[in-house]
Amino acid sequence: APRAGRRINVHGAYVAPGFIDLHVWGEPALGAREASRAGATAFLAALGPAPSQALYQALARIPDEGALEGAQCLGAHLEGPYLNPARAGALPKRWMRAPTPRELRLLLRDRRVRMMTLAPERPGALAAIRWLTVRGVTVSLGHSEADAPTARRAIAAGAKAVTHLFNGMPRWDHHRLSLLDVALTDARLTAMVIADGIHVSPQALAVALHAKGPERMVLVTDSIRLEPGEARPQAGAYYLRDGTLAGSALTMIGAVRNAVRLGGASIEAAVRMASEVPARLLGMGRARGALAPGRQADVAVFSDRFRVLLTMINGRIAYEA
Repeated sequence: APRAGRRINVHGAYVAPGFIDLHVWGEPALGAREASRAGATAFLAALGPAPSQALYQALARIPDEGALEGAQCLGAHLEGPYLNPARAGALPKRWMRAPTPRELRLLLRDRRVRMMTLAPERPGALAAIRWLTVRGVTVSLGHSEADAPTARRAIAAGAKAVTHLFNGMPRWDHHRLSLLDVALTDARLTAMVIADGIHVSPQALAVALHAKGPERMVLVTDSIRLEPGEARPQAGAYYLRDGTLAGSALTMIGAVRNAVRLGGASIEAAVRMASEVPARLLGMGRARGALAPGRQADVAVFSDRFRVLLTMINGRIAYEA
């Protein structure tokens, strides 16, 4: 350490790797500022189903890493458009479609897509999974009616994750095995979960933690970051007019807290699910997700009451309470 370096007193606090949120909606610059206040040092900007040209334009607006003040945007998480309308949730059904080689090539031309959620039962989906995997895109399964055999074929094709476990998929029925059953029992899949106590009940969160273990679960927010006055969450989440859940108001430190208080995870396990596991899922495990020599200096410091005290991004303080 340089002699002139600043010494920071963190006595009595937890020092953790910076959190990585794989699912954030809204303007990236706004999300970056808010995320850093909650211990997040990096995130993926979520984009939903839309016409092809609109998606190309939205991807072109995704900022490069290092361009934002606050948490760094690592690229885009395309939640669609290759989803099943029967499990659309709050996403627009009209723009959901089957993948085509031409559209896939155009979506990946600027290399901003880091993760894609798709429904493996859509025509051409398995070929798309293979094509995306070869090109370094992490494929996650979600908004899907897939049965268990289809889900396993998707895993064999290269799918590595499942998007917002329990949401956007059939409910558990031991007589009709589905994507949910495979997500809970197949160690090849990493499950992303919205631990806000609304999208997933505390009991279901505890079941998932027991089934998957912290090495195969990722805490995400699926949060909607809006300018003040645009919309307000109701009881911690956003809803459509018909009552459909449309996203959360969760933060990453809130997800870590809830994994401990609602799911029964240890603090160490909760931190792993917010840092190490998402870094590994994106193929960034050698650079991020751990406090170790040679890793990027992304650090979150928080109190025993889960209040973020300091966030450091690439060795620089981005937020200090």
